[in-house]
Formats: sequence, C-alpha cells, structure tokens
Amino acid sequence: MEKLAIVGISSTAEHVYEFVKYYNLYEVTCFVVDKEYKTCDSYMGLPVYDFDELDSHYNHSEIYLFIAMLWNRLNADRRDVYERLKARGYKLANIISPTAKIRSDIKGDNCWIHDYVVIQNNTILGNDQMLMAYTLIGADVVLGNHCFFGAKSTIGGNCVVGEQSFIGINATIFDDTNIGKKCIVGACTAVKRNMPDCSRYVTSSDNIVIKQYSEDEVESKLVFSENKR
Repeated sequence: MEKLAIVGISSTAEHVYEFVKYYNLYEVTCFVVDKEYKTCDSYMGLPVYDFDELDSHYNHSEIYLFIAMLWNRLNADRRDVYERLKARGYKLANIISPTAKIRSDIKGDNCWIHDYVVIQNNTILGNDQMLMAYTLIGADVVLGNHCFFGAKSTIGGNCVVGEQSFIGINATIFDDTNIGKKCIVGACTAVKRNMPDCSRYVTSSDNIVIKQYSEDEVESKLVFSENKR
C-alpha cells in the first residue's frame, strides 16, 4: 500500500485521516506542516514533521502528500501550498471514495472526491479539486484548478467553472453556463447566467445581482472565522 503524509494538523486533516483510514486508501504514516506551524510532535497518534524532517525520513519517490485544506481565502491558501510542494518535487495523492461514480479520467492530483460524488463522461478536472459528498458534475464539463464544490452541489452539462472558484452547498449551475475564475456561488443558489471573473452571485427574494470585485478583493470575501480551522 502506498504511504501518505497529510499536510496540516487542523480539523480538516483529522477528517482526511479518518476518511483514508475508513476506506483503507493509503497507509497514513505522518502529518507534515511548515516549521513555524509545528505546535506538537504527534497528532492522531502519528508523528508530526516539518518538511525538513520529512525529507530526512522519506525520499520524494516513496511517499505521497495530500494537502488537507478547504476553501480559505477562496482556495488561495491551498493553491499556494500546492504550487510550493509541486515546485519542490513532491507527489500529491488523490483521495477518492469507493462510492464515487466517475466516468471520466482523473488526470489531476490533490483531489478529494467524497462519498457518492458523480462525475459524468467527457469531463475535465483540473488539479487540486475538493468535491464534497453527493456533488454531481455533468457531462462535457471543464473544471479549472483549485476549486471547491460543497455537498450536493450540481454542475449541469457543458459548463465551465474557472480556477479557484467556490460553489456552495446545494448550489445548482444550469447547463451551458460559464463561471469565471475566482467566482463565488453561494449555498442553495441557482445560476442560469454566465459569471465574469472575480464575481459573486447574490440572490434575494426579488432580484439577482452579480457583484464584481478585484482579484485580491474577492479572496477576502471567503475567509474562515477565527474559531474555525
């Protein structure tokens, strides 16, 4: 069985660990963090290393890493770690539930495809995707890198979702819709029109507004509160 180091010691890292353990997907051997974030020597009963320590225990060829981060700063935190680890030559794992139904090739890495996700035919997934439980991705869809899809979100056929976008819980994007890069689609939202880059789809009882932001500003619209990890 392939060895896996989980990047992070947050509640998300714990969830990834339990998911991998439940389905026996990899042998999780340790957790790894940047040196300045190492606050303990063990987590979930396994050692915690900084990256220098990890390199002294494993060659890059003998262990996979998985970045256990979700959507903070519109996925920018996860994107930054992903790009840094790829530049250092680490192998990144995909965490895929056996209950997922996938009819397209998964060519990217650092993807978490959760329970009962359905990905239909001829869909292209970018790198570093988080697809939570019961997400449905239709046929002939293109997903850019570093996206997040909340539980029960639905992407209709022939859609494009730009890189680093966030699709909330139970949101629906109708067929033939283009979502730009760094976009935010809120929970329980139905999107029937194209969204430009760096925009947010907002609905109320009487109207629909697409709000536009700068690239830096839109990342600040989706940040964990201080009491979350």
